Amino acid sequence: MADVVKDWAAFEVLALPLAGAEPVRGLGRGRPVSAGELLARASGPDRGHLHAPVAGFLEAVRAEEIIIRQDEAAVGEPPQPAVLGDLPPTELARALRELGLDLATPMPEAAFLVSALDPEPGLAFAKPLLAEHRETLAAGLIALRRLFPEARLVWAGVRPEGVPPGADEFRRVRADYPWTLPALVGKTVGRSGAGTTDLRRLFDLGRLWRTGLPLRRMVLTLGGATYFVPPGARPVDLLASAHLEPRPGDAVVAGGLIQGRTLARLTRGLGRETAGLHLVRQAGVGPKAGPCRRCGDCFRACPEALPIADFFARDQGREPADGAEIFKDCLECGACALACPARRPLLAWARLHHKK
Repeated sequence: MADVVKDWAAFEVLALPLAGAEPVRGLGRGRPVSAGELLARASGPDRGHLHAPVAGFLEAVRAEEIIIRQDEAAVGEPPQPAVLGDLPPTELARALRELGLDLATPMPEAAFLVSALDPEPGLAFAKPLLAEHRETLAAGLIALRRLFPEARLVWAGVRPEGVPPGADEFRRVRADYPWTLPALVGKTVGRSGAGTTDLRRLFDLGRLWRTGLPLRRMVLTLGGATYFVPPGARPVDLLASAHLEPRPGDAVVAGGLIQGRTLARLTRGLGRETAGLHLVRQAGVGPKAGPCRRCGDCFRACPEALPIADFFARDQGREPADGAEIFKDCLECGACALACPARRPLLAWARLHHKK
């Protein structure tokens, strides 16, 4: 079933995270909302607005989240399909954000890369989207063409078979992590200044282009399978539906297994940027970290060739290097931590000091 995207509907309550968005006026407990109704406007220029994933009644409107109890009988203000086909690039980008699409990528100079790879371990959406939703991906390429009419659309993947129509060029890239990260896909292809996206974002773009209706589902990997899940889905409900019950010592990770974040509260809903949810058994069990051996394995594993071992020079009685300087170009890919024979907490230190 890994090649099939399934609809997930095992929920009664959604907790839609606001992430800085401002709720529209008139929202309050007991108010009915229609599926797709505008609930909050994003504050940043690179974030999309938030819409009700389902019809229902509002249970709470808090500073950090909006709680919706599903009820198909609830009627609010249903959205009308937006007409996108004739809009120029700037107005199209604005309309897509209003429909819920995040457009965080910078404007490309000469190329826009579409990575057909799963970005990191634990995510498995690329193959089912290519197998089942090629037409929607092709619509996403049409929308990209309208957004960036001067850019060359480059499809980056392992094989050219099955590439949807609309790409200008196919480039074969490495399929081993961390080279599957979009930033490193661009580096492998050698396109400086290029915009990048993955199939998950391209699918959302194609769905908007085809329907003109707000985004109400996100693509999520759960237990090795791929689902269409409403934003605001709570990890506690997702895990229960997959028969994954956390036990003492386990960790629940949102995102990929390397760059993902451990969740402290399983009733907090997932944002639409979340690509995966994983239960890691006995996450804290294993050998303790030892002193740095100065073996250089972290340096050789790092795709940016950062002198990571220099940060742990104090283990050798030397003056420690400046962490902010060493990690300023860090991708937080965790390749150094995976390679370290002493199990040093390299990824944790990188996140602490990156972009200080």
